[in-house]
Amino acid sequence: MHVIRLSIAALLALALVPAVYAAEPYEGAWVKTLKDCGGEDGFTSLTVIDLKVNVDGKPMPMVEQYEHHCFIDKKTTVGSDTTVRATCYEFWDDFKKKINGTKETVKLAVASKDALKINGKSYLRCPEKAASSKAGKDAKPAKR
Repeated sequence: MHVIRLSIAALLALALVPAVYAAEPYEGAWVKTLKDCGGEDGFTSLTVIDLKVNVDGKPMPMVEQYEHHCFIDKKTTVGSDTTVRATCYEFWDDFKKKINGTKETVKLAVASKDALKINGKSYLRCPEKAASSKAGKDAKPAKR
């Protein structure tokens, strides 16, 4: 059985919309250190938050990390803090089959346009130029 997951390039492609066009200040590509904005495949701190990811032709809100695909069920915002309730899957195949999902809560606290706390941990926004130069053309999961 092939495991399907989003590659780093595909994750960055999800975040190509410039921050000025993002509907919410927490949307975009976020990392703990800017070196994680590169296109290396494999585990990094890269976290992409996108409220309109195209999944099979349908826009879906997601919080996406390496081998951790979370589809937002509900979000609540108070001031600059947003609490997201999501169903998360380790494998893209599990999402497709709607099996092995876990319910999670993600807390987002906007510190500035380029700084965000995710569950209390500090993240920096990937520079748009770095994200767009490393991104692939397609945001579909890569087969591994």
